[in-house]
Parts: sequence; structure tokens; C-alpha cells
Amino acid sequence: MVRLESWKLLLDEVMKNSKNEWCKDYDACPLNDFLLNIDGYSSSRSKLPWMSYEDWSFKAAIASMSDVIVSGGKPYALLYSVGVTDENVLKSISIGMGQASDYLKSIILKGDTNKSTNDSWIDVVSVGRIDNKKYINRKGAKAGDYLIQIGYLGYGSLSQKLLENKIKISDVDNKLLRKTILPDFQIDAWIPIHKYGTASSDNSDGWISTLYNIIDSSKVKVVLDAIEIDPLLNDIINNEEALNSWEDYNFAVTTSEENIDDFLDECTKLKIRCFVVGKIEEGFGLYYNNNKIENYGWTW
Repeated sequence: MVRLESWKLLLDEVMKNSKNEWCKDYDACPLNDFLLNIDGYSSSRSKLPWMSYEDWSFKAAIASMSDVIVSGGKPYALLYSVGVTDENVLKSISIGMGQASDYLKSIILKGDTNKSTNDSWIDVVSVGRIDNKKYINRKGAKAGDYLIQIGYLGYGSLSQKLLENKIKISDVDNKLLRKTILPDFQIDAWIPIHKYGTASSDNSDGWISTLYNIIDSSKVKVVLDAIEIDPLLNDIINNEEALNSWEDYNFAVTTSEENIDDFLDECTKLKIRCFVVGKIEEGFGLYYNNNKIENYGWTW
């Protein structure tokens, strides 16, 4: 058996020699003409009470491919591995993955199954194609760039209120509840991002955390002027709550002043929901309503 100290030495050596430093500034990692990402979940920690296992695996696939799209990659393929407690769970998860594959217009290359005793889990690998080895990561934002929000905010905050029993599930319209499973996901956003983006990150872990992904990597100041919440949530979620909204899988993207009009024209042509919500300035941190907002959200 390899001692823990030996593993640490090995990891230190690999990290020292890795050009991408383990892709720390990337939502999805580039490899030649591809972008790669992996996300994993246990059902006890990530399957919302109103979700079926089909819903759960569908959203896991969306979550994984979200990182590819926000990096400027066209959805191409999915691979997944599951650990399940029984055969019916496996069937439901497989159906959900098939539905996600159809929705993303991608193929499923491979699946792997395992028996799990107490808790089901899933890992999803997503693969995207990129042209000319061009991809967008988190560290290209510069002073003078515009901040664009692609897709709405607020579905994670709705889930949080439901989980905390601040809202009764019976009081939430089914169409709105469904958006906690399939948010305002803009699949074709990879096109303007690939063409005109300077930095980007997807909202998995909270909008504040997403913006700080760009702030920390690009070493810039973000002045946030607006927060775009789904109009269906206007009477339920306020701006402060939306700042912490998680798993909305909307995108934060920066683009230069030179390309802002082309970016927005591309969004209009492709019917992508895009909003100019702020500017990039010299300095560091996130500012909203003249107040500095500290980083908050899940981090690995």
C-alpha cells in the first residue's frame, strides 16, 4: 500500500509540473479540440425532495455540461458512472441521462454501474468541442470590460426557501417548481461566449461565488449594477437572496467594449437571454449599491 505521504509528494510534483495548475482558473479543462468537465453528487446531499431520480440525473448532466458551455464549448458527449441502491433507481437515472442527452443534442459515450448500499451517487463527464483550440476561462477580464448575465437568477433561492419551509411547496406553481430542475438554461450561449467572451464562469454555487471566480482569477473589481431575476419569482425572491442563488446554471461573462454590441446582437439572433449587468474596473472585489460584498458560497 502506498503511504499517504507518498501520495502527497506525488501530487505536489504533478501540480508543480502542470501547465494548467489543475485547471484552477477553468470551469472546464481544455485538451486539444475538446473541453472536459466532471461533476459528482450523492443523492442524500443533492436530490431535492420533490425530484425523481430521473430529474436528479438530468440536472446532474446539465450541471456538468454547463461548465463546458460557459467556457465556449459546443456540447458533444456525456459519460457517467453511478452507484445505486436498487435496479429501479438505475433505470430512472438512465432515463434521465437519456433525456439530458437529447436536450443537449449530445451523445452518451459510456455508462458504468455500481452497487451502493445506503446512498445512490452519480458522476457525469461532459465533453465539448472547441474551434481553433479557443476557449474562455476565468482570468481574461480587464478594466473597461462589460459584465453580462446570461439566463435568469433565483431558482436556487426558491429551493432554499422550500427546504427551510419558508414557502409551502403547495403554494408554488408547478411550472416554477420545474425550474429548480431545469433552470433558465441557455444552451447556445457557447457561441457568443466563444466569439466574444474575455472571461466566464457558471453559477453552480451562488452568484456571488460565481462572480468571485472571475474576480479572483482576473484580479479585478466588479461593479454590479443589476440583478436579473426570473419575473415569475418577483414576489418570492429579492435581489439580496438572488445574489446567493445556487444551481441556477446561468452564466457570468465579460466582454470588451469593442465587442459588446456584437455579443448582444449574437444573443438576439440566437434568442439567448443576455443582460448587461455591470462593468469591470481596476481594483479588487465585488461591489453592489456602493457596498463591497464578500465572497460567499460553496467552494471545493
